[in-house]
Amino acid sequence: MIVVRRTRPHNPERVQQEMEAMFRTMMAPRPAMGRGQGGRWRPALEVYETAEGLVVSAEIAGMDEGQLNVVIDGDLLAIRGERPDPFGGERRAYHEARIPYGAFGADVYVPFPVDPDLTQAEYRNGFLRIVLPRTEARTIVPRIADSPAGREEGGK
Repeated sequence: MIVVRRTRPHNPERVQQEMEAMFRTMMAPRPAMGRGQGGRWRPALEVYETAEGLVVSAEIAGMDEGQLNVVIDGDLLAIRGERPDPFGGERRAYHEARIPYGAFGADVYVPFPVDPDLTQAEYRNGFLRIVLPRTEARTIVPRIADSPAGREEGGK
C-alpha cells in the first residue's frame, strides 16, 4: 500500500533555521577548544603561489605580533601561537561559541626552495601575511677533473 501525504510545501529557510536550532541544542555550550580542552585549533588559511613565490595568509584576530611564532624548517612553514580569552575569568553562559581561544597551530608545505633571508611577514587587521620568495636558480658548470694519467704524461 502506498500512502501519499499532501501538505503545504516546506519553506527552505524555515527548515534551515530549524536544523541550526537543533544543532545548537545538541552542542553543549562551551568555549571553543581552550587550553583546558586539550587541543589546538587551526586558523583559516589561504595559501597561493605567485610568480615570485608562495603567499600564506592566516586569519588570527585579537592578538599582538609578539604572540605569534612563525618558523620555516626545510619545506615546512609552521605558524604557532596562543590567543588569550579576553574574558577568561568571567562566568558566562554561551548562546553561540564560534571564536576559538587558546593554543593554535598550522603547518604549510612549501613546494619549492625559498630564500629565508628575503621572507616577509606582516600582521595587520587580524591577518598574518607571509611571503616566501623563491630562491634564484643557480647554474652549476661542471669542471673536468684532471686525470692522474694526464698529469703524468704532461710532466714528462
